[in-house]
Amino acid sequence: MVRGHFFGLLVAALLSSNAAPAFAADQPVAIFHAFDQSFPTIEGFVCNLGNQGYSHVQIPPAQKSSTPLGSWFFRYQPVDFDKIEGRGSENELKRLTDKAHACKVKVIADVVFNHMTSEPSFGRLDQFPGLRPNDFHTRCPINENDFKDGNTSKEISCWLNGDLPDLKQEEQRVRDVQKKHLKKLLNLGIDGFRFDAAKHMERQFVKEYIDFADRESGGNAWNYLEVIEDNDTHLEDYNWIAAVTDFRLYNTLTNAFKFGGDLRSLRVPTALNDTRSVTFGGNHDTRRQIGNQPINNFAINPCDATDRSDCHLAAAYVLAKESGTPLILNEDNLVPYIPAGVKFRQIMQQRGRENRKVQEHVLGVVNSPTLLVMERGEEGFFVVNKSTSQFNVPTLDMTLTNIDGCYREIRNNFTVAIERNNQGKKFVTRWGNANRDGMEVQGRDALYFIREPFSTCRS
Repeated sequence: MVRGHFFGLLVAALLSSNAAPAFAADQPVAIFHAFDQSFPTIEGFVCNLGNQGYSHVQIPPAQKSSTPLGSWFFRYQPVDFDKIEGRGSENELKRLTDKAHACKVKVIADVVFNHMTSEPSFGRLDQFPGLRPNDFHTRCPINENDFKDGNTSKEISCWLNGDLPDLKQEEQRVRDVQKKHLKKLLNLGIDGFRFDAAKHMERQFVKEYIDFADRESGGNAWNYLEVIEDNDTHLEDYNWIAAVTDFRLYNTLTNAFKFGGDLRSLRVPTALNDTRSVTFGGNHDTRRQIGNQPINNFAINPCDATDRSDCHLAAAYVLAKESGTPLILNEDNLVPYIPAGVKFRQIMQQRGRENRKVQEHVLGVVNSPTLLVMERGEEGFFVVNKSTSQFNVPTLDMTLTNIDGCYREIRNNFTVAIERNNQGKKFVTRWGNANRDGMEVQGRDALYFIREPFSTCRS
């Protein structure tokens, strides 16, 4: 083997490594995505998030953008990295972070470093403060398949969507301008960053930004990268740098929870093998509508293609999992079982730190395409029913599970008992009251149970 070839293989191996970064801030319990909300609005409810169990809130991009009061996607079209404007001022952002920290909630800022705005009033590349025309890649012709067909060079060097001016991260001036933005945000109390469109930037420069945030924060920043897989870009290409968005799991969940999908496919789900990955039942890139507002005609494999509650049930599942970092879209938190799932996750993490058994395991006690039961060791379990019909069985054998004792459902506050009979087998002997065995779950619902002293089931 020639020396040059060996060196190339060594570099490739290092770049594809799943090794954790040098700094490792505490992984979030769950992140509330305050999609397109203003800093004063978020300040008004951030303490409620802390009470619900959220450890982090993610805010919109803070830099000055092309049309501050226009459609949400203009927030992702920067104009000036030196100005905080659009969803609030510097003072309003500082008030938000101060309030959040007082409530023990950390703040993640969305940052957009790949490109600038396509707004016609900024048609000349010499109009962006701190940047020069040669800080941009040359505009190149693209077609709709160029970002899907495995053309990495076009993904990195062409203008995004053909019209968003693409920055040259290889220019030191560009990186300096953007690091200054990171530093400003850290000084305003920001605790971590989401890097938008990470796969459209060279990995070495993405890593440089992450390393900078780590150094400037003293290792306390928790960062993640938006990476949308295609034919030639894989999550493993970037997760050695930081946590990434697990679109692989998202696609698995969308297929399982949609009409005709099978929840038994989640017994061994297809997902990135990384416990840090940001997991979600739907986000602003995969939703066609939030509330009554259409937001994305080009949503990626939309989870709300037929029923928006498919997205909610998938979000309930990621909250129940031991692994991953759940990202919950603001609208979804209005669904009653989602805050219950956040509290469940917080409790499971606390009990895990106490060395109690909280390992996730999808159980085979029910063989159904529409109902899934997941245990969290001995300390809790989760049930989701995606059918519109009630699930009702009079007897449920739990012998081969770790679940044993008394459990309380967080949202509805009813109790369930699992006990052994004279033959040593375990069954559900109480579901809500002493006269009800088995299991009963309403249609389109999710339930979270935590272990309690057995006396709770006798009351």
